[in-house]
Parts: sequence; C-alpha cells; structure tokens
Amino acid sequence: MRAFLDLVFPPRCAGCDLPGTLLCDRCRAAVPRIDPASACSRCGAPVTGVSCAECAGRTFAFRAARSAALLEPPVSRAIVVLKDGGERRYAAVLASLLAEAADGWLGQGDVLVPVPASPAARRRRGFDHALDVTRALGTLTGMPVAEVLRSKVTADQRTLGREQRAANRAGSFDVTGEVTGGRVVLVDDVFTTGATLDAAARALIGVGSPTIRALSVARACSRATPAEVRA
Repeated sequence: MRAFLDLVFPPRCAGCDLPGTLLCDRCRAAVPRIDPASACSRCGAPVTGVSCAECAGRTFAFRAARSAALLEPPVSRAIVVLKDGGERRYAAVLASLLAEAADGWLGQGDVLVPVPASPAARRRRGFDHALDVTRALGTLTGMPVAEVLRSKVTADQRTLGREQRAANRAGSFDVTGEVTGGRVVLVDDVFTTGATLDAAARALIGVGSPTIRALSVARACSRATPAEVRA
C-alpha cells in the first residue's frame, strides 16, 4: 500500500520539499531534538537554568513527560501536514522520532494510550492523527495500544490562553475501556501547556490507573510556539 501511494501521490519532504521522501536525511538530521538529559522530567521542555520556566507553578496528574523535539520546522510542518493536510503517511515519520526519543524510557509492560482528538476535529479530518501516530509507535516498539479514552466536546484549544486551556480541558475525557498491563503512557502530537495530557491522565487515574507518563512528538515552548499547531 505504501509503495502504491508513493507512486500515485509522490511524497515531498516536510522540511525542504524534496520530492520522493517524507523527511529527507538532511532535514531529519536538522530536527531540533530535545536531549532528555537536559530536559525537564515533569514536562519535557529543555531546561536552561536551575528550574523549568515552562511548568513552574503547574501541577500535573502524569508523573513524567518526554518530547522528541521542539515544535519547530521540520517537525511543526510535518504535524500540520498530517493533521490538516490529511497526509497520514507522516504518522510513521513522527512515530519514528518518538521511538528514538523514548528509547530506554518505555519499558516492559507499558501500554500506549492515544489522546483522542475532539469529535469536531475527527469529523473535520476524517481520522484521528494521534491514534495513527500511536499505532505506528506500537508497531515500531512492540508496545500494546489501548484506545480507551473518548474526548468530549470542548472549545478549540488553539484560541485559548494558558489558564483557559486548563479550564477548558478539565473533565474533557471519558474512559471507555479497561487498561490491562503496567504503566500507562499517554501519546499526543504536541505538548503546549500540558492541559490536554493532564486532563487525560486525571480521567485514567479516576478509574484506577496507577502510574501515568506522557509522550509527545513536539514540545511547544513559550519562546517559539506556532499557533496553528498548539494543542
């Protein structure tokens, strides 16, 4: 199927528009990766001082977070092309970045749980981008995927500020199934304020999930946050 799609709809690099590839070697090397050794373990943002300015004063229901890269090109464009351009082949590209970032962080018994898109976004796109990425990550890592969260109707997060995002997302997920296994790892495309991942974690804690961590493709920091892909 992938070969057929490449033939009928030739891919182009998300970074430089080079034909024949979704992300060329040069642009992959240029991905602004976040080094886990120098990142905040709570929110996944790069730490430039003694404490993390991105999550200072915040409380999260998940115990730890990790992000593969900063929300900057070519990653930011790949996310937009996947979500709003319907180019679902990018799910595997983003999952590969996640797999690299989570090497040694994911463990035996972990269960990957995608953070679902809102009902309106899913109807608009015709698919759930986070589910696509999570399934691709499960294939790469051999980790099981549990689709147990359902998103309720909320306002578009892209139009809201930090505090408004938290209020908007509070109680915005239902748990529709049982997670069997060890630790839950929530998977999403972008971590901005953490409001969405926090709400998802609280829903799972409410039904007895003991340990929850968060894994995202990109970390949007206050110094550089493309508005069109905030989540």
